Order: sequence, then structure tokens, then C-alpha cells
Amino acid sequence: MTRNWIGGRQLALVAAGLAIVLMVFWVAFELTLNAAVRDAEEQAQRRLALFDRTLEAIIERFHYLPVAISQARETRMVLESASDNGAVEAANGFLSQINETAGASEIFLMDNSGAVVAASNWWTLTSLVGTNYSFRPYFADAMARGRAEFYAFGMSTRVPGLFLSQRVEGPDGPLGVAVIKINLGEIEANWWRSGELIGIVDLNDVVILSTRPDWRYRPLQTIPLTQFAAIIGQQRYGENGVENRGIIIDRWQSRGAEFALLSGSDPETSGYFVLEELRLPKHAWRILSFSPLTPLYGSAVTMATAAALGCAAILLIIVLLEQRRRLVAQRLADHNQLEMRVAERTEDLHTTNEQLRAEIAERVRAEKAEHDAREHLVQAAKLASLGQALAGVAHEVSQPVAALTTHLASARLLDQRRGGSEIGPVLAAMDKVVERLATLTGHLKTFARKQTREPMQADIGTAIANALELTDHRLRQVGVDIEYRRPRPAIAVTANPVHLEQVLINLIANAADAMQQTPMRILSIGVAQRCGAVEIAIADTGTGIAPEEISNLFDPFFTTKPTGKGLGLGLAISFGLVRDSGGTIDVQSRPGQGSTFTISLSLAASAAARASA
Repeated sequence: MTRNWIGGRQLALVAAGLAIVLMVFWVAFELTLNAAVRDAEEQAQRRLALFDRTLEAIIERFHYLPVAISQARETRMVLESASDNGAVEAANGFLSQINETAGASEIFLMDNSGAVVAASNWWTLTSLVGTNYSFRPYFADAMARGRAEFYAFGMSTRVPGLFLSQRVEGPDGPLGVAVIKINLGEIEANWWRSGELIGIVDLNDVVILSTRPDWRYRPLQTIPLTQFAAIIGQQRYGENGVENRGIIIDRWQSRGAEFALLSGSDPETSGYFVLEELRLPKHAWRILSFSPLTPLYGSAVTMATAAALGCAAILLIIVLLEQRRRLVAQRLADHNQLEMRVAERTEDLHTTNEQLRAEIAERVRAEKAEHDAREHLVQAAKLASLGQALAGVAHEVSQPVAALTTHLASARLLDQRRGGSEIGPVLAAMDKVVERLATLTGHLKTFARKQTREPMQADIGTAIANALELTDHRLRQVGVDIEYRRPRPAIAVTANPVHLEQVLINLIANAADAMQQTPMRILSIGVAQRCGAVEIAIADTGTGIAPEEISNLFDPFFTTKPTGKGLGLGLAISFGLVRDSGGTIDVQSRPGQGSTFTISLSLAASAAARASA
């Protein structure tokens, strides 16, 4: 009983697999065939558009001729006096000369009765002179509407062509019609060389041009007898007229396209085709393209077969994988108990390993913390030593500064007693520098002890001017051009003026050092107010700073200068001074293009009140 159930289940699975394969074949066939039909339609549309442009280009070359001939003096003379042999000869020569240049099939003139009075082929055996074509629509339509266009088989030349006609106006009414015939055999030959199955049908659904000679002057589908008699009366299709045997047996819409069943004498023109049509309303024509359906079916069957084989292969792989899964599951079941024993024995080892990893990680963290503390202690010791050295320097320098101040005062009194001289401004500048030196030494003396922070204001314009004055010698030495405009009105910020000047001097000196080896040396200083704050931007065109060095730029004893060129304290001190003033300092840099340091300070209270007012 169990075996019968298993056998029935396997048969059901096989039947389901076959059904899936057949479904995949059908879906792939439909999708591939639809895609191939759409692709054939798109290609046919592009080809028909190209053929249309070629046809229009050939016809447009001759559109001007009927109008030009109708306005010529020779044309009017021969139509006004058709019995004058001199006028006829002049008109014949004129038309022959024009046709040699234009390259039309024939050019001729018809009087108001439809008789040809002059032609470009007057000297040939198939001359049109003397023939009456009043029954042709291109004569009657031109006389009625001024101009006409008509495709027909030539009665005298036995050559089909497109006739373009233009009425010739006279003082008392129409004198006649000027006609030019265009032979479209050139475009028909080009189409034949393309290997396409193409035809042009006129308003009677009769093929007038085609890549198949046996299609010419045959209707697309058999014409009813009542309509066929009217077509014969037009004498449009030559002596034999229309062969009333339709090219298309049936046509229908399917898959978003139009299909046609053709009956032909050879395999190229018989069978099923994709029909694409392009209308030419200007000429009342239609261009039809026939793409054989057999290759499309063949490619669709090939793709569907490949898809079905792929689906069958996938199903076989699934079956094999299922069998393998069952075999693996059986083996895993046999090893489950052994694995459980191994897991129990390794659990203790895993716990021990985790504890060991935790101890190692803790030891690594402790060593890192110890290393960081050692580095901080070294930096603190350096800063402490530097502070002691600065205090000693300040103490030693204060006495010579005081003596220098006294000597400057004595020199100023001597200069005043002598009535003043050119040394007065020099003494004033020296006095100013000594005063600044005294202020700096005073700050150095008070730096070591605890200070009470008092609010101070600094004028930005004055601070920048003093900093530029003190660094002028260095800037001149390097050859730096300065771009700076002092802010008007003056802007005051909450900061110590001496500290602000010191920060600016450090940044300007660093910019000069950075531009020392660059061909273009420009220092730009800009001041801007934004939301109660003032930003001072100092930009240079130096070598720039590497991205990995920017994060450590404000650390003590960190410098990008060569050994012996700097201690790495200028930016660290500047950062601390700006921070103590309640501001920030930021840097942006591009290697090889320069750096920009931006100092942001709070606007002073009085200035902020004026700005808000």
C-alpha cells in the first residue's frame, strides 16, 4: 500500500514537471514572438520613414520647375501664338535646355485645349508635340485649381512617372498648362537593392512602385467590378491597365500589429507577413512594408525551446538537490548525538576562553590608559617648565624694559629742547613698541597666578592694524601681498586686545612661513558679522595642511614646520586665548592651495546694541 502511494506521488510530480515545462515553453514563445513582432514593426517604421524622406527629396528637386516654366517668356509666346513656328522652336529649345540641367523625364506645354504645343523631347520619335492629353487629370485639375499632381503610365513614352503641372496665366485668362514628368525608377532601384519587400499604392489601392516587378499595377486586394471600370477609364496604368488580382489574400490585427497573408509565385512573396504602413497625404499614397513572419516564428520557437530545456534542467537540479538534502539530513541525524556530546565538552572550554579574552582586553585597556597618562604628564611637565621659563624671562626683561622707557623719555625731552627734529616720530614708534613689550611682560607675570576674568573689549580694526605693523618686516621679507579693508564703522568684540593681537600675529606669521616656498604669496584678511558674532578670516596661498594633521593642529608641541623652525606652541596658545575670550578658532585647508583660519568672537555689548538698533 505504501509503495503504491509513493509510486502515485512520483507520477504526479512528473506530470506537474511536464506541465511546468510546457507552460514555460508557451510563455517564452509568446513573449519572444511579441518582442520580435514589435522589433520588426519598429525597424519597418524606420525604413519607411527613410524611404519617405528619400522620395520627398527626389520630388522636391523638381517642384520649382513648373512654376518657373509657366512664367518664362518663351512659354507665354508659344501659348499666345501656337501657329508661329519661330515661337514653337524657341519654346522647344528652351524646354530642352532646361531639361538638360534639371534631369527630368519630360517637360512639355499644353494649350487651353489640352494639346501639347512644345516639349523637351520634340526631336525624338516619342515626341509629345501634337498629342492631346486633355483627358488626363493633371490637365483638368491644373486648369481648375492652378496646379496638380498625378502619377500615371506615359501614353507616348510607355514610361510611368509623376506629373507636376502648373497653370500658365494670361492677361485674359489661362493660356495653358506647364507639365514636368519625374521618373521614379531611380528610387525604385534603390529600394530593390535594399532587399526589402516594399510597395507604394495610390488612392485606388493599386501598387504603382514596388521592389517586386510582378506587383506593379496590381491592387492590394481584388477590386470590385464597379470600381474597376472607373479605374480603367482614367488610363492611369498604361495599355494593359490593372491586373485585378489581389496581392493580399487576408489582413488582420493581432499582438498589437497588422498581419497579412500573401499569395505569390515564389516563397519570398507568399505566406504570412507583418504589415507596416506609412501614409503620404501630400500625394494620396501609402508606403507598405512586408516583413516575413516565418523567421520570427523560428526565433520564437528556438528561444521557447531553450527556455523549456532550461526549466527542465532546473527541475532536475531541484530533484537532485532534494535527494541530496534528504541524504544530508539522514547523516546529520546520525551525528546529532555525537555533536551534543562535543558541545557539552567544549562549553566549559568556551567559557574559559571568554574569561581569558576579557582579562586580555582589560589588560590592554589598562596599558593604554597608562600610556595616555604618561603622555599627559610629559606634556604637563613641558608646559610647567615653559611657564617657569616664561615667568623668569618676564622678570628679567621687565628691568631692561623699564630702563629703556626711561631712556626714551630722556631722548624725547632732549629732542624737545632742541626744537624737535626728524627723530621724533622714530622715538614715538619705539615708545609704542616698548609699551607693548611692557604689556606683554605684565601678562607673562600674571599668567602663573589665578586671575579674575574681567570683561574687556577690543577694536578689531586696531588689533589687525597693530598685528600687521608688528609683522610688516616678516611679510616684506617673504614678499607677501596683503588684501585687507579696515571695517567701517569700527567693530568691537569681547576679548583682551593684547591677546587678540597676539593671536593675529601668530596666524599672520604662520601664513608667511607657509607661503615662503610658493610662487604666489597673497594674504587675505576678511571681517564679517553674523548673528551677534564677528568672524575674522585669515587666508593664505601657501602649501596647505594635510587632512590627517588638522585634528592635532592645536595640540601643544605639534608643528608641521621643519625641525628647528618652531616649537608647536603658537597655535596651542592662540587656541587657548580665543577660548578664554569665549570664542572659537577653526581651520580649513587644501594641500597645495592654502589654508584659512577663522576666528569667531562675540560682538561687544555696546556694538551689539547699536547693530540691533
